[in-house]
Amino acid sequence: QVGSGGRPHRHSTSRLAMSGGPNGGGSWRPAGGSGGGGGSGQWGAAEMRELCAERTAQYMASRDAAPGGAASARSNGYVNGKGTGAVDGHVQFGEPGRRRIAVRSLAVGEVVDVFHRYAQDPNGYFMVQHGSSGFLHPSIGLTDGWTTARVNEAWDVRNFDPNEYKTWVEIQWMHPLWYNRRGIRLDTNNPSMITQRVLPEQINIRNPSSEALRQPDLTLIHIRWGGEQPVNPVTEGAGGWGQIGATPSDNYINGLEDHIFAALGPTYEIISCFIQGSDELTKISPPLLRHLMRGKHLGALYFMWPISFQDGHAFPAYVDRSRLFELMVHMESTGIPTRFPHQSHLYKIFASKEWAAQMCLHPLLRTPLTTMVGRQAIANDPNKAAQHAIDALSALSKSRAAWNGAMGIAENRAGSPVQKGVSKLGWSWEAMDVRAWTNHQQLASALAELGEQPGSYVDQVFVQEWVDFDVEMRHFIVEPDLSRPETLAPKKIIHTVFKSKEHGAFRNFDRYDRAKCLQMCFNNDDAAQADAERQAQELIVRWLEWVQAQTHELPIFMRFDIMARRVSPGKAFIMTGELTELGGCFLGWPEGPRTVFSAMVRSFFRDPIPGAA
Repeated sequence: QVGSGGRPHRHSTSRLAMSGGPNGGGSWRPAGGSGGGGGSGQWGAAEMRELCAERTAQYMASRDAAPGGAASARSNGYVNGKGTGAVDGHVQFGEPGRRRIAVRSLAVGEVVDVFHRYAQDPNGYFMVQHGSSGFLHPSIGLTDGWTTARVNEAWDVRNFDPNEYKTWVEIQWMHPLWYNRRGIRLDTNNPSMITQRVLPEQINIRNPSSEALRQPDLTLIHIRWGGEQPVNPVTEGAGGWGQIGATPSDNYINGLEDHIFAALGPTYEIISCFIQGSDELTKISPPLLRHLMRGKHLGALYFMWPISFQDGHAFPAYVDRSRLFELMVHMESTGIPTRFPHQSHLYKIFASKEWAAQMCLHPLLRTPLTTMVGRQAIANDPNKAAQHAIDALSALSKSRAAWNGAMGIAENRAGSPVQKGVSKLGWSWEAMDVRAWTNHQQLASALAELGEQPGSYVDQVFVQEWVDFDVEMRHFIVEPDLSRPETLAPKKIIHTVFKSKEHGAFRNFDRYDRAKCLQMCFNNDDAAQADAERQAQELIVRWLEWVQAQTHELPIFMRFDIMARRVSPGKAFIMTGELTELGGCFLGWPEGPRTVFSAMVRSFFRDPIPGAA
């Protein structure tokens, strides 16, 4: 959940502002325009081709980059060929490296089936069947899927080079109604507005065997931000999200959609719902969406950050948690499973952070002592609330010592009064709402500051004991299975150390590899570092066993942040820092997006529709 820290910057001084960054299609706009999806401006043929060339060149470069690109290196359209269904919950792919170009030559004026991809469109237009689906919010339409187009210039596969944009097939879209996320209709009477180049892998000759006529293997619903202010991907800095961007950003969504196409080919469809405020979440009709979904497998992905605040805060994609979960539960009850980030009941556990207070006395889960201070206490008397919170932590400290003693576990802080700590909010993102305190007065101020923010529906504030640590080891666990111990090992460990604290809030940190961490954090004591790693792995397995009690099927991804400190030669002390959900920051892990996106794609095929062919 920790991003770069602080509230992201949302200004651009370039000629073209692009919310998607290097992988950001679907949101180009003129500088000073009205926002994502092309704003109020539309591009002519020359401008569109120039921008599309840049976007697609970036896509080709990113997908061919190994290991951090959207796909592994190859010279054709798909990583593993076209998806052919699922067996025992695992996607079955075609032959690796096999070319999937279904056309050899095309004549001017020929009508063909074309797989439209929203991420390739520099203006971010999508198909609707009726204008009201586009110009009224929430805007809902087909962003990825088959449609028809007319070939604009003769094309021959012998001249095709996937890395040379001008050798792609130039087409004119024939679908009559296109809108962008801001409700602007595309002028389809102007040929320059509907002209685009696409990969030949996205084209089929129109005939009874065309792939366009088959039932999609997969239909996804994407709940996305469609407000005037785009989501800043916050790619820069050691604590930034990296080039993949923050999860609600076009960067992240386009990267995922690139990976889906690379893995499955044009065998899926995506229906996107663009909202510009929390109220619009309740205007989405899950039964109607379910009726529109044609795939053999279904899923919904929610690219939002749920918070405990009213709208009006000017932070894109931050939405009222109650409205989002109302939609999620309605969708799930309609038979549309949540595939990102987690099914609703589990997502609440992660996002609320209440697990910290619930489990802090359990000796085996090593969680900092945590109490929850009710909003009413803060509103009536924050000073009294602060003193009672400190007293509660001191009482919990005695309880922990007693519980540990009853279990025969040594406790080196036996019953000590708590003198300092942190206060923070659940339902908070990008390290926005964490404050350190060292005395009663600072805690009282932090409680008032966190609890009484404008538009706040915060019902409680967490107050935790302070934990001294030298490094935070971020463990990335992908597709864990308690019956297969080898799956419980982290795919990656990132070591971070906070380096600045502004007004009591935690912001930037340094990032180390294992060797640098050994030097900087463990005084070159390899045995102590190994001890911390061993303890951390044992702790993670315990947490996964606990998570199994919260859900019958383990999540495909979790990040466990473990605080560690060298305490003596060869020995380390660890504590749980955070349990982070699918969508948590990759913290500069180059292979992270590809690894996690692959697991996500596999998860899409867990549950076929009963009776689906």
